[in-house]
Amino acid sequence: MTEDHSSCIRVSDTGICKNCYSKNIIKNGTTKTKKQQYICKSCNKRFIEFYSYKAYYKNINSQIIQLTKEGLGIRSTARVLNISTTTLLRRITKIADNINQPTICKYQSYELDEMRFFIRKKSNPQWLVYAIDKKSKATIYNFIPLSF
Repeated sequence: MTEDHSSCIRVSDTGICKNCYSKNIIKNGTTKTKKQQYICKSCNKRFIEFYSYKAYYKNINSQIIQLTKEGLGIRSTARVLNISTTTLLRRITKIADNINQPTICKYQSYELDEMRFFIRKKSNPQWLVYAIDKKSKATIYNFIPLSF
C-alpha cells in the first residue's frame, strides 16, 4: 500500500499527487481566490495545495461513520465537523452506496438503529439502517432509498 502523505506538506515542495502519489504533476492555473492549482498527468485529477473547506480532509468519511455510530444527528454531526448539512448528507449517501450488502443469518439477535433524512426535499426520503450482532459485535449496514 502507498504511504500516507500529510496534508501539511506543500505539493509544490514534494511534487507528489495527493490521489495516486505520482510525481508527474504540473501547475494548472489558479482558483478565483488565487490558490495554485495542479493537475496530475497520471490520473488526470486536479487539486490545490490547501483546501480551506473541512469537507476535503482525507479522514472526514471515517469521522462521519464514527459520529453516526455514536448516534449524532445530521445537524450536530455537521456542526462538530464544521461542514454543511447538504455536504454531510451527500457524503452519507456515497458512503452507503459503497457498502456491500451483508448476509443476515436467521435466528440471531441484533440491535437495530435507523436514521431517516431527506435529500433536497421532503419527497425524497433516505434511510440509513445499521444493526449490531449481539454476540460478535459486528456492525451490519444497510442503505434503503425510498420513493413515494
